Amino acid sequence: MKFLPACETCIKSGLLCLRCQEKLDEGEITPFELDLAKDFIEVEESGEFPTLSNISFYQAIDYQDVVILIVGKGDKIRFSQELINWIKDIYEIEQLILIEKTNNPRPIVEALISPARLISLNEIFLATGDIEYKAVLQKQDKNKILFTKQELEDLVLELSGQQIRVEFI
Repeated sequence: MKFLPACETCIKSGLLCLRCQEKLDEGEITPFELDLAKDFIEVEESGEFPTLSNISFYQAIDYQDVVILIVGKGDKIRFSQELINWIKDIYEIEQLILIEKTNNPRPIVEALISPARLISLNEIFLATGDIEYKAVLQKQDKNKILFTKQELEDLVLELSGQQIRVEFI
């Protein structure tokens, strides 16, 4: 793997160095991410999924029955359906969402609301000099989306660092 949330040595051994332990204590990484990274390394080394050697794995968010994987730019396409099914089976996941790492909220919102469509994403310039985004979605798509309005706003903030407001019209 090109990038992992912690040192490869720490992930393989299960014993964390000071830096990785600090990341874990501060909540930058989670035990779930460490377990997933360890499994990725094991299946990559076994040769079962050789494409894993070209993938960057940044973060995993376990959100109820949905897991969101943050991978490197261009790595989303490298995840075969067989690999996705393997992850779902091992971790008993109902839904897996792959998102490429970016600060741009548009691809994140689009991935989180799929199969619904984003009508528009508008920039709002606040008097404080900050930029906030407004995502406009169709009201009839509300039941297709796995997350509530507040959950979407929180997830986009966590994944991109950008404040967003979701509006259904």
